[in-house]
Amino acid sequence: MNMNVLKYGNFFSYYLLGFSGIFTFVYLFKNIGSSKVLEYYGRNSLIVLALHFPVKDILTKLIVLVFVIDVEAYYYNVGFALGLTVLNLLCLIPVIFLINNYFPFLLGKKRSSESSGGLRIRLRKFVN
Repeated sequence: MNMNVLKYGNFFSYYLLGFSGIFTFVYLFKNIGSSKVLEYYGRNSLIVLALHFPVKDILTKLIVLVFVIDVEAYYYNVGFALGLTVLNLLCLIPVIFLINNYFPFLLGKKRSSESSGGLRIRLRKFVN
């Protein structure tokens, strides 16, 4: 089975491996407990979901240009894929900060009640 090139093989093994992976991760994360890194990415998972593919594409093109390697060479290298994943998550940290602090409306969040309340008071003073 290689999902990168859309070769799924036997569907029974596909589902068996899929569910065993799900149960393994559930078991692992129940035993790990609380982690600040996992909580951070959990709170910002919408941003990560939306932007990890564009960042991955940019990083992949940069790596191919810098190291002059074939794109297909890294698809079968687990270490390269893990390194690219870590680099991708690190590159998303400033983007997460910018979106959370300056563009929260992109996530459907409203401004904090303190800032909007202060604005209402200032507008009332200005109008009166």
